[in-house]
Amino acid sequence: MTAQTGEYPQTAAGPEAINLGLGQPSPSLLPLALIREAAAARLGAGADPLVLQYGAIHGPQSFRESLAELMTRRYHLGAGHEVAASQLLVTGGISSALSFTAQLFARPGQTVVCSDPTYFLARGVFESQGLAVEGVPVDAEGIDVSALEQRLARGAAPAFVYCMPSFHNPTGACLAPDRARRLVELAERHDFLVVADEPYVMLGFAPEPPPCMMTYDEGRGRVLSLGSFSKILAPGLRLGWAHAAEPLIERFSLHGALRSGGGLNPVIASIVQGVIEGGALDRHIDHLRRTFEARAQALMDALRQHLPRLVEGVAEPRGGYFVWLPLPEGCDGAALLEAGSEAHGVRFTPGSRCAVTRDLSRFIRLSFAFYEPDELREGARRLAKLLTDAGYSVTA
Repeated sequence: MTAQTGEYPQTAAGPEAINLGLGQPSPSLLPLALIREAAAARLGAGADPLVLQYGAIHGPQSFRESLAELMTRRYHLGAGHEVAASQLLVTGGISSALSFTAQLFARPGQTVVCSDPTYFLARGVFESQGLAVEGVPVDAEGIDVSALEQRLARGAAPAFVYCMPSFHNPTGACLAPDRARRLVELAERHDFLVVADEPYVMLGFAPEPPPCMMTYDEGRGRVLSLGSFSKILAPGLRLGWAHAAEPLIERFSLHGALRSGGGLNPVIASIVQGVIEGGALDRHIDHLRRTFEARAQALMDALRQHLPRLVEGVAEPRGGYFVWLPLPEGCDGAALLEAGSEAHGVRFTPGSRCAVTRDLSRFIRLSFAFYEPDELREGARRLAKLLTDAGYSVTA
């Protein structure tokens, strides 16, 4: 059984349960040897000791150039759409970047509009900055831009709209191109920012990734895209980036913490630069894509075998980490988790945790990122038994 324990992990995973709620890579996918080799090369004899100094506010120029080349290559951007180093600023990962965004681009008391459901910890980030959070529904084509437009027509004035355009957490949906264009047009017309949480763009299973949100900005300066190495390399690096038009990047760079402490994580950025420039990160991303595609297929096959009634109509994952599964009528995911998951050895994320204002208690989020295929199949079997023992039909 895949497990992680000890003093380092944020969330422990013991052998007593298969926790399908874990939205993180398995220990077997954490490339310790790769990081060790890059660190030895970047910090060994002849290295510049100034890598240990307060860092340049935007991040090292050479690192941002390497990152820009990686993004242009992996995002399959056409001529004229290349990412430039001047459009990037190094962050400590998406979570801290969201806090910076809330502090810089909103005032306490203002409203943030989130996709509903949403990444279940984002709401707490915004509320901790004194912002009110409202939801707009998500469907198979991403955030419902028509519903947002109606709300704006009634006088809503959000500081920004927070969305996950690619392989949405928790639904797995990708924002349809026409909706993405309309969203940016609405941002221009109603003077708000689109904050795109995009850690999964490079983890699509198809050869071509979905377009990143910056594709639709077209120089307007209305999109702030946040990326991370947490999903494509390792979460413990705490390294990510903000990608936006240069005026937005300059505004981001004015945050007091950056002015005082300098750029974030220059040592880690130097190490990751070595991973990028040697081609190792491209190879690792391709390995992750193959691995996650196989794991997603194993989970979906097992759900079809053990819970065929529930999986009808559930879209096949096209990338990312998650499956958004409806439960039988009248079944509350949180109550199910509390009542029987320990005895049945299976856990998951209740849909109510991902809700903003909608009633999503009849959904659960399942992740295929952490466990091996056999474990995912066993997790689906245990989930089916949990539901059956609770009196719900999952096969008829």
